[in-house]
Amino acid sequence: MKTNPTLLGGTAGVSTAALAVAAHGAAGGSIPTNPAVALLTAVAVGVGIVGAGRPGTSPVALLAAGQLGTHIVLSTLTDGHLHISASMLVAHTVAVVGCALLIGIADRLYTACTSVVRRIRPWRPTVPAPAFLIPAVDTDPYILRPLPSSISRRGPPAAPPAVS
Repeated sequence: MKTNPTLLGGTAGVSTAALAVAAHGAAGGSIPTNPAVALLTAVAVGVGIVGAGRPGTSPVALLAAGQLGTHIVLSTLTDGHLHISASMLVAHTVAVVGCALLIGIADRLYTACTSVVRRIRPWRPTVPAPAFLIPAVDTDPYILRPLPSSISRRGPPAAPPAVS
């Protein structure tokens, strides 16, 4: 994805989490518990941060790393996900390639939509900001006025001096 690295990171992160939960459920695994969900979220956020911070990273590499991380999390924290088989490897590979293609399509659609919006949006002149701002009203009477009589000016009692 070349146009918007933030879009790449966010899409890769969300796709990683969604694919992990869907694949885990499709494989007959149990519902992830709160610690597993927290770690899945951490893996997805990590994938998103790497994708947004490194614009040249391939979506396939991001999604593959995310699938590996989520598989490790689910295999250690939940029941029914301890096996590694050829069918699971094929499923992860198909999911990574399919999502990478969808992210590439989303990138092209994003580029097309933003170029159309930039051409349609009317030109707006910029208004220069003043060099300095001067308040129109004198604020000193509001700041320097005496406190009402209901507010005490007395502080807490002073601590007695320490005797040695």
